[in-house]
This record gives sequence, structure tokens and C-alpha cells, in this order.
Amino acid sequence: MELNLKFYKGDDLYSDGDIEDTLLEYTSKYEDGMYDEVFKEDLRWPVFYHLSKIRQNIINWYPIEKNAEVLEIGSGLGAITGSICEKAGKVTCVELSKRRSMCNSNRNKNKNNLEIVVGNLNDVSFDKKFDYITLIGVFEYASVYTYSKNPYIDFLNNIKKFLKEDGKLLIAIENKLGMKYFAGAPEDHTSKKYDGIVGYEDKKGVQTFGKKELKDILRKVGFEYTNFYYPLPDYKLPNIIFSDDYLPNEKNIENYTPYYYEGTEIEFNEKEAYKQAIKNGVFDIFANSFFVEASMQKLNTKVDLSKQKLVPISKTSKKFYDKDYSKKDNKKELEELKKQNQELINNLMTIEHSLSWTLTKPFRKIKGHFKK
Repeated sequence: MELNLKFYKGDDLYSDGDIEDTLLEYTSKYEDGMYDEVFKEDLRWPVFYHLSKIRQNIINWYPIEKNAEVLEIGSGLGAITGSICEKAGKVTCVELSKRRSMCNSNRNKNKNNLEIVVGNLNDVSFDKKFDYITLIGVFEYASVYTYSKNPYIDFLNNIKKFLKEDGKLLIAIENKLGMKYFAGAPEDHTSKKYDGIVGYEDKKGVQTFGKKELKDILRKVGFEYTNFYYPLPDYKLPNIIFSDDYLPNEKNIENYTPYYYEGTEIEFNEKEAYKQAIKNGVFDIFANSFFVEASMQKLNTKVDLSKQKLVPISKTSKKFYDKDYSKKDNKKELEELKKQNQELINNLMTIEHSLSWTLTKPFRKIKGHFKK
């Protein structure tokens, strides 16, 4: 493993804040894959998100060629870097943050086929082209780090020059029309309900796309060929992967575990809504996330998703879903509302049968006064 600081300018341009110091400590103390010990004491969202092995499920099913060279753009704390290293011949990471790269370095210190380059991709130069380029949770930020009228197009044009003619671009991103957003989950980047559904309040900020929009953007850059896959509950912590060749049915749609950020109020059962989408042939439009394989040449990737073997939710990890980020239960609220409603009815009946109400009845019949 090589940590390359040649292009680092001294500032970490992206960060989740001070929690990253804690994560750096954890990755120094524990071997990668042993973080269930951490989760026993610390199940905060950023800790679970960055260190969970479930993150690897977005890539560990995908057949990367054994001798391939992979460019991982925005490698973060190395959640999937190790999994890519186990598949490919050589992996080069580019990451804006030195602190995040140090976490990645700690986790993958024994990977001899890994180089982590710290710096802005726009400043980095390579003397070769790659077989695969990955943008896992990265493409939506193109408008933040690419200063142009068409940042998403220009960003893709910029990275395309690093890709071989028969190379493949792999993108994982939320679907702005994902079912969870209709159910009331806030947009993952802006934290605003329905923000993506209505086209984003901030037109220059982080944005995700629907399936057709994303496909059109890729085609404009020359990626004529695409395969769409649908990780559930999303690409961050997927339990199952579907595709256009392996669509869900009303039975296997049950094989994933949704999660929601703490305090989220969900309006309906996401899985039940998906069953209706499946019946009407529009599951792909409302999938929560996409994993897209794109190429300038015809794709012939073969993968049997009916035999996928993903990292399961462990007993320790299950507490994350059950305790801290479970769907809000409205039963208690409904019972309280029923109780308050009954009290109001009882109070009105008491007033109606009171002596003052009976004595004033003739006056309420006069025009201009309250009537029963």
C-alpha cells in the first residue's frame, strides 16, 4: 500500500467533521472487518456507515476482471477499497481528504496492489488509462467541485480521458424518485423532505437523478451502453441487488431491511408500496438507488444475481436497524389522538346537557346568534 501526497495542498476539502478523528482512532486500533467490536459500544450513524462490512455489498457481487486496473474516485475511508483490491490487479484511489485517506490506509495496509492519491482529481495526472473507474456516492457532488455551466457533463468528460476505450464506468447514486423519498424520508444530502422529487430548491447544489435523466447524461458524454442495477434498501447498505434481468417479485422484495435516519417520520410501508410498483411494471423508476455500469462499447457483463452472496446483517449490526434508525411507530400517537378526541366529545356533550345551554336555546335560534 502506498500513500501518495504529491498532489495534496494541505486542506481537506471534504469532511464529516470531528467524528473522523474517532474513526481514525478505530481504524488504527482494530483490523478491518473486526468493527463489530466497535458497534457493541458505538452505533452512531457515521460510525456504522463508514465501518460496516455491509458497505462492500455494492461491489462484491460485480465481476471485475482479475488483472484489471481500477481507479476509485472518492474512496473516502476505504469502505469498499479492500473489496476492489481483492478482485482487481491494481487499484488507484483518489481522495480529497488526507484524514480519510489515512483511515483507508489503516484498513488496507496489507494490500500490495493499492495506491491512495490524496488531492483533487482536477489536479492529478496519470501516465496510464484504466479498465474501470468507480464513482460510488460521488457523481452527485460534481456541481460542487466542477465549476462550469454543465458540471455533470464536464465532470464525466474529464474522467472519461482516464478510461480505456473498452473500459467501464461504475456509478452508485441515489434515485431522486426513490420510494423512500415519497414515503417521507428526507433527501440524503440536503435533509429536506421531497427536495429531489420537486427538482431541488438549490439548483447549484448536490443533485441526484431519475433513471432516464441519468441515462441521458451518460449518453451525451459518449457512454452509449448502460446496465442498471437496483440495490435495496440503497447503495450505501444494500441487502439485495436487482437488475432489469433480475427484477423483484412480491416475495423477494421482502428480502431487504430498510433503515431511516433518526427522527424520520415515514408515511407508509415502503415494501408494500414496492409491491404495487412491481405489479405495474415500474419498480425501476422508484428504486431507491442505482448501480450503473456504463461503457462506450457494447457490454457483455455476465452476472447471476439469483446466486448473489452478500454480507448479511450481523447480530450486532441488527441493533442499528432495530434501535436507532427504525421506522417510526405511529400506534402510540394514534391512540393518544383517539383519547384526546373522545375527551373533546365528552366535554361537548357535558356542555350540551348543561343548564346554561338549555336556558339559552331560544336565543340561539334568533338570527345573528350562535345556533346549535
